[in-house]
Amino acid sequence: MQTLCIQIQPDRVTDFDEAIVLATCQGLRVFKPLIAAFQMEQGEDDGPWINLSFETDQPARVWPLLQAAFYDAGPLGDVMRASSMAVCSGKNGWDDYLLLYHYDNTLELDSFDETDGTPG
Repeated sequence: MQTLCIQIQPDRVTDFDEAIVLATCQGLRVFKPLIAAFQMEQGEDDGPWINLSFETDQPARVWPLLQAAFYDAGPLGDVMRASSMAVCSGKNGWDDYLLLYHYDNTLELDSFDETDGTPG
């Protein structure tokens, strides 16, 4: 089982709406069992953060679903692109994670291995 985690830093935008994010997460329930579990955590570390964690055996199939739900055009997509990053745990847990999205578009992003759909 691997984890796809989207971390949101709400202070990076002025129009963050947690209710819309939660409703989007609830809408992803239709993809069970592909998304085996979901957890939301909140905390404070040099500003508030919210982690959305999606457990799956098929991260390469789940990531496009998360991209469509959170990052596509529209008000939520605008907010998420400006305030979040997305990572996937690798074969060795968080020791070899993939950076799939980051609000800082100068960072180099990773992708899934084309041959087996796992973090490459």
